[in-house]
Amino acid sequence: MVDKSKGDKKISIKINGESTDFEEDYRVHDWKLGKKETAAGEEKLEDQGFDWILPDEAPQPPKEYKKINYVSGKKVKKKKSFKNPFHHSVNLLMSIIGAVVVGAVLGFGTLKVITTTDGGAVPAASLQDKTEAGVAEGSETASVVGLKEFSTSVLQGGVFSSQETLTAMQDTLTSKGITSASIEKDGQWFLLLGVSADLETAKLLGEDMKKGGVEVYAKDFQLGSKEVKATKEEKSFLEKASGLYAILAEESSSGVLNGKANESASETIESGLKEIEKFNVQQETIVEMKESVANAAKQTLAMKTSEDAAKVQGELLGYLESYSKLQ
Repeated sequence: MVDKSKGDKKISIKINGESTDFEEDYRVHDWKLGKKETAAGEEKLEDQGFDWILPDEAPQPPKEYKKINYVSGKKVKKKKSFKNPFHHSVNLLMSIIGAVVVGAVLGFGTLKVITTTDGGAVPAASLQDKTEAGVAEGSETASVVGLKEFSTSVLQGGVFSSQETLTAMQDTLTSKGITSASIEKDGQWFLLLGVSADLETAKLLGEDMKKGGVEVYAKDFQLGSKEVKATKEEKSFLEKASGLYAILAEESSSGVLNGKANESASETIESGLKEIEKFNVQQETIVEMKESVANAAKQTLAMKTSEDAAKVQGELLGYLESYSKLQ
């Protein structure tokens, strides 16, 4: 490099054949001088210095954070459970008491059933008490009583589709001195002329009536089960009267054939008559039944001839007719 102090440098340039002189002033930087300035800056930086402040304490382990459960609302106190030390003993005691009670009830029921079934024979029409809300009948309360099917042997004089036709036939028979009963069943009207305890006796009784010019047919006749309202007294009457009816039907049918009564049945009939007479019945239909069966019993006890037996038959036919009307 040429120092500027030793002389100026000129540059000649020809442009289109003309010479032109240029003077250029170059700035020359001394790298040594820059080095000195850099060094001076470093010394000045070292002079200023930088104090590092480090903590004297030993490093501490990180703090342990515990999980906190937040509950909104009022603070709920946990109830303390109380365990009864006698819990198992109480359960055992209650089980023993329950077993004793159940056993006593079953034993009482069994004893009652045995005591009840030791009684007399079941009447011809069994009854089942289905007590519901009471219905006032005079001074007593009536309840629903279930009557089972009633069966008996009869002499049937005909079957009619209308009651008017049957009534006309009854009037004809009455004029001949023959008692009859009309019973409605399954939409038809049945004309009954006699009753008996069994079918064989009914057939014999029918042959005897045919001799008098009356056409009859011996058959077993059933009145279906039904539910009726009756007081306690009326219920007891229906039970006793059904049993007495069966005895009277047998005695009267035999009396028509033989012309005399069976004295061996007198004691049973007298006992049955006393029982039914003491019952206080109020319903009109049951009152009619009581009158019919009571008259039949009295006439059977006094029966001497076939004519007397025929009168008993008439009362029993009236009993059947009233029975069919029970509601």
